[in-house]
Amino acid sequence: MSFNLRLDESTHDIVIGRGAERTEGLALTKQLVKCRLLTVLGEWGPDTLIGLPWFTEVMVKGQKLSVIEGMVRDCILGTDHVLEIQSLTLSLNKDNRVLTIDFIALSDWGLFESSTNLSVGNN
Repeated sequence: MSFNLRLDESTHDIVIGRGAERTEGLALTKQLVKCRLLTVLGEWGPDTLIGLPWFTEVMVKGQKLSVIEGMVRDCILGTDHVLEIQSLTLSLNKDNRVLTIDFIALSDWGLFESSTNLSVGNN
């Protein structure tokens, strides 16, 4: 029997002990999208197609924000139960090498929004 455990939203670790909870529906979909966005392409052995090529194609010198947006959009839409993206905004701080992804998406269970910060290098 398998089920999905809720992850801590700030550390992305499994909440264990008495605080452990299963997650489903809208909360699960939001969690799945965030996990996929934070995964480096090829990092997860059971499915090396999950994630984004953060170090080889995204956070590289001269990459166009429109290209990054396309990869992020495909990643979100490729997540189970995501039907469409209603808004997507990317903000890149080149000095600190931090990419902020804000979006609103429609899932099988309704609308959800998320904000994710991704950084490369020493911050």
